Amino acid sequence: MRALFIMASVLLVCGCEELFSDRPETAGTGPSGPAVFTEPVTQTVVFSDLAPGRDMGFRLDSEITFGQRQAYQVVITIPAGYAFNGFTALGPAGTRIGAYGFEFNPGSPGPDRLFPVYSIDADSAWVDTNLDGNTNPLKPTIEYSQDGSQNHILTITLPRGGDGLTGTQTAGFSSDVMAFLRTGIFSNPATGGAVPITVTLTSVDPDTGDATDNAGSPPETFTVNDNVTITQTQLSAAVLPTSRSVTFETQATAFATIVNGGQATAENCAISLLNVIKGGFGYQTTDPNTNALTGTPNTPVDIPAGQSQSFVISFTPVQEFYQSPIPFTTEPLELAFRCSTGQAAQIAGVNQLVMSSGTTATADVIAIAATTTNDGILFLGGTEGRGAIGTAAVNIGASEPLTLRSVASDVTVSLCETTGNANGACLSAPAATLDFTHDQNTVRTFTVLVRGSGQAIANDPARNRIRLEFVDAGGTVRGSTSVAVTTANAPT
Repeated sequence: MRALFIMASVLLVCGCEELFSDRPETAGTGPSGPAVFTEPVTQTVVFSDLAPGRDMGFRLDSEITFGQRQAYQVVITIPAGYAFNGFTALGPAGTRIGAYGFEFNPGSPGPDRLFPVYSIDADSAWVDTNLDGNTNPLKPTIEYSQDGSQNHILTITLPRGGDGLTGTQTAGFSSDVMAFLRTGIFSNPATGGAVPITVTLTSVDPDTGDATDNAGSPPETFTVNDNVTITQTQLSAAVLPTSRSVTFETQATAFATIVNGGQATAENCAISLLNVIKGGFGYQTTDPNTNALTGTPNTPVDIPAGQSQSFVISFTPVQEFYQSPIPFTTEPLELAFRCSTGQAAQIAGVNQLVMSSGTTATADVIAIAATTTNDGILFLGGTEGRGAIGTAAVNIGASEPLTLRSVASDVTVSLCETTGNANGACLSAPAATLDFTHDQNTVRTFTVLVRGSGQAIANDPARNRIRLEFVDAGGTVRGSTSVAVTTANAPT
């Protein structure tokens, strides 16, 4: 784990020319300048998923210290047992696949400066260090390759040390640094156990030329070797609702549950935010019968074997400014549900929260879905079988025109509204999408008709799901819910 952390720390130490321009700098002083290239101090490393075969991402938090030597390049070697899904696994070129940030003021919500990471193609990505949306040779890049043993190689290059200044060898300020790579770029090995990860770092050479010209003392390197343990988990988690949409500085809440399916008590169970994003996050236990708060905010708890614990989670989005206001990212909030004995797997549409925010109030739809078996699974009973999902949604935000759509593969989905019909009959013929205006504080109901397409769908709720989304005219999700789907027969 420490090795992956150091990769992000090196990236963060270097920053960019605009960032360094508002902080004092330490100029290069030749060979008598920085005496040693040292490993950053690790605070926390959290992987999004440690289960065999599951998609993986990570969140890393560390510190840099004034005068700490900058890095020019870092090379990460990940064993061949992992699968590299490509930087475009989450969407086409230009998709935001992560972020890193600087925290100058400890205790403030989220990073004080946030830099998105975007894909270029399947094998390369870049960091937008001045938030202008354009690549250039002085911005950090991430390149993927394989060595002769099919190990995965990530090479992060930080031109001239990353800050774009030929005379800067060391960090000009102290800061907490954070990095996040979204789940799905890599997948874990199919079998459990400890797997080695190696990181080799190369420093800026101490002169006033470019980082690798060797005009002064040669660049320094060090290598860190560490292990990550891949293991099955008996923990699972869910979030409801799976989408919120509020204005900046407004707290959005949702309920979460951690289930301990193991034979022993799960100790020190906590919830943390994996994303590096502008905003404050917190959690607290609740009484599952009343939803009343219990316990102490942001305090881990033990969950006995075979039992569950309910929580309320909160996120308060913060407006970011960098020369002008920065739009809030709409990538899903990934949450780490961790106990000392393991952590729950990441499941999109189940335990992630799609979050949107802005300066103007919008629709904020709280949606739920139900199946005839009341277990969140739609059993089609054959590759061309049919089934139905019942959905209800209340808009606790502003009135707004919305479109209800489905996201699914290997099934055909049609939708109709049933609001006001006691027998659940459709108000009009089912269609692929529904357009309507959802007024504030009103409840609307829908029926979702599903038909198999001839392809077998395994009973795998973590992967095979039908997601229902309420989107505005710009395509921003203002509400969502989902159910699992399989072509298997329902249990008797």
